[in-house]
Amino acid sequence: MTEAKKGFLCLKYAGYQKGMVMEMEKPNFIGLSHVCIFVDDVEEAFAYYERILGAVPNQFIPHWKNKGFFQAGGFIEEAEEGDVSIGFMDVPGTRLTLELMCYHRPEGRKEPVIFAANDVSGARHVALKITNIEEAFDYIKAQQDVTLINTSEDYKVYQISKTEPSDFYYFDQAKENDPQAKQKAADVLGNTKYFYFIDKYGLQWEFEQGHTDIGD
Repeated sequence: MTEAKKGFLCLKYAGYQKGMVMEMEKPNFIGLSHVCIFVDDVEEAFAYYERILGAVPNQFIPHWKNKGFFQAGGFIEEAEEGDVSIGFMDVPGTRLTLELMCYHRPEGRKEPVIFAANDVSGARHVALKITNIEEAFDYIKAQQDVTLINTSEDYKVYQISKTEPSDFYYFDQAKENDPQAKQKAADVLGNTKYFYFIDKYGLQWEFEQGHTDIGD
C-alpha cells in the first residue's frame, strides 16, 4: 500500500470517528457536585478547613472498604484490598461542598505538589466570593499552614485595573452588540478585588470581591 493511500485511509477513518462523536449525546449537567481534596488525615482536615474557611462537617465515611468505589477510581486489581476515608464539608454562604479523601490502601504520595502561578497543571484554584476581602486577607495571612501566593511583604489585596469594553468580547452576539451591558461588565471586572493562597494540602484558593456577574 502506498503512503498516499495510507494517508487517505487514515483521514477517512478520522472523519468516520468524528461523525460518530457528533452523533453521540452530550453530557446533560444539572450542577456542580463537589471539589475533592486529597489529604493525609480526614479528621485533621475537618479541623483545618473549619478554621480557615468556616466550613462545616457534614458526613464522614471512615475506612471505607467498598470494591465498586475503588474500581471506579481506577484501582481495579487493588479493589478487594482498598481502604479509604472520606469526609464532606459545606462552605457557608455558598453551594460548595468539599470532599476530603485519604487513601489508606493503596497508598499514594503524601507530600503535595506545589506549582508556580503560571505552570500548566490542570485545575488551578477554587474561587469563593466574599464581602470582607481586607479582613479575610488579614485572617488568612495569620493562619498556620497557609501560604500566600506571594510571600513578600508587598503582597496584599489588589484590585483589577480599569477595564474597557474593548478588552473582551461575548460569544452571545446580543450581549456583544449591547454597549451598556458591555460597559457594566467592564465596570464590574474593574472593581473586583482578590488574593490567592495555598493550603497545606496544595490546593490554591482565590477569595474575590466584586465579580458579581459570574458563578453562583
